[in-house]
Amino acid sequence: MKLTNIAKKYDEDYIFENVNLNFTKNNIYSIFGRNGVGKTTLLNIMGGNLSYDKGEISKDSDDIIFIENNSIPFEFMTADEFIDITFSFKSGTYDLEEKAKLYDELNFHENTKLIQDFSKGMKSKLLLVIALLAKPKILLLDEPFSDLDTVTFKKITKQFKTKKSEMIIIFSTHIPTIAYKFSDRLIFLSKKGAIEMDNHFTTIEKLEIQIEKHIQYSN
Repeated sequence: MKLTNIAKKYDEDYIFENVNLNFTKNNIYSIFGRNGVGKTTLLNIMGGNLSYDKGEISKDSDDIIFIENNSIPFEFMTADEFIDITFSFKSGTYDLEEKAKLYDELNFHENTKLIQDFSKGMKSKLLLVIALLAKPKILLLDEPFSDLDTVTFKKITKQFKTKKSEMIIIFSTHIPTIAYKFSDRLIFLSKKGAIEMDNHFTTIEKLEIQIEKHIQYSN
């Protein structure tokens, strides 16, 4: 997926412009920036849910899944029922054995409970299970890890790192530690555009210093 000079405005004011990015497999990308800079907006544009005002997007596949933070529309169902109906909407199938393994790996055993009674962390686990089962060519995740405990976060990141050769994985976050631990490439989004960096930082403190520099530049 390649973004060339992408710009988006609300009313007459651009929230960001001159966004030039080229996403490839074998990399996990994190998008971060100040609150309100448009991280979720950019993901929605890449997912085809929002239009953009300038630029061009080219992609090799329309097999895209965009998971927003705890965005579950049918909470009166069980997890198994929601997974089944999600795949039926897309006329797709999934591996039952793989689902059972993911349930065990993530300590997800809420088969009889309705989703409306789930904690935020359990809802996040369910959405991530669906993403792993679906195996899209492009996976977009909006703040996917903020409600997960440390153990689950480590297990989920391990799962995605084994999948990055099969799909493009892009997620937004406002937490530098998550970007540092999980991503190969870091994208700082501001009104002026996007700056991409290799995650070569040896400590989280060095990343935070770099983020602060970009914040000062974007003001």
